[in-house]
Amino acid sequence: MTLKRTLAIIGSIVVLFLIYMGWMRMRTRWVPAGHIGVIYDAQGGLQKNIINPRAVYVGWRQELYVYPTQLQAAIYTQDPNEGEEKSADGINITTNDNANTIFDVVVMYRVRPEDVLTVFNEFGPIPIEDIQTQHIRRAVKEAVNVVGTRYDVFDLMGAKREEASEAMTKELQTLLAKKGITVERAMLGACFPTPEVQTKITARVNSLTELQISRLRSQLADIEKQTSLVQAEAQAKSRQLSASQVQGKSIEMLRLEATEAALKKWNGQLPMIGAKQGQTIIIGQDALSGAMSNRNGEEKNQ
Repeated sequence: MTLKRTLAIIGSIVVLFLIYMGWMRMRTRWVPAGHIGVIYDAQGGLQKNIINPRAVYVGWRQELYVYPTQLQAAIYTQDPNEGEEKSADGINITTNDNANTIFDVVVMYRVRPEDVLTVFNEFGPIPIEDIQTQHIRRAVKEAVNVVGTRYDVFDLMGAKREEASEAMTKELQTLLAKKGITVERAMLGACFPTPEVQTKITARVNSLTELQISRLRSQLADIEKQTSLVQAEAQAKSRQLSASQVQGKSIEMLRLEATEAALKKWNGQLPMIGAKQGQTIIIGQDALSGAMSNRNGEEKNQ
């Protein structure tokens, strides 16, 4: 009888231990790395101690809330397979040209350890996922409507997108810092223009294309004009060089022809009278008569 009673007590202890271990296992929660947690008690309210990454026991009527201290990406997109909700969740932005265009928006944020209690007091006992889909999204819509009125839709889709993203980051930092959420960066992503905006985009692209084509045609005309001028100048210089060469050649040929004619008429005799430079020669009547007689005789012989 004593042995049976002892075994029963031991069995009861084992069962109670297993129940306790199962209960502890069931009520154990984890604060993962890069996060921090707080426990909310239904009777005592929020506990003030901050729980670092580790396993923690959560008692009856208590709940553990975990907040990311590492960077998180809150994604609001039209892609139904991405983002915080598995549905079209893009942000509609109204610009200063009265265009309503949906943009994908990404917000990089985190919760600093010293701000965990502030976040809980601001948003209450809801998980961070609900804070992203509800409160951060509402702040994003408010920020983009402030920033969007500074630009037209073409600016947000083009060169001014980076500038608008920086302005949106500053607006979100102002809105969410007092609620304990630190925004590091907000970015405008892909856009989804309405048919009216798409028509405007097509018209602007066509006009820019035509303008570029007209500029290219003007440049081609200038090039052709410059080419024609260069060709005309080259032809003029060529004609001048040809004329000078022909003229020089003609004078030289005339000289050669005159020399050839003189050689043909020369009888092979040197002149009887030769003068040096600067010397004056006086020819008498007898010498002149003799020269004339010799010339007349040569002409008769010819």
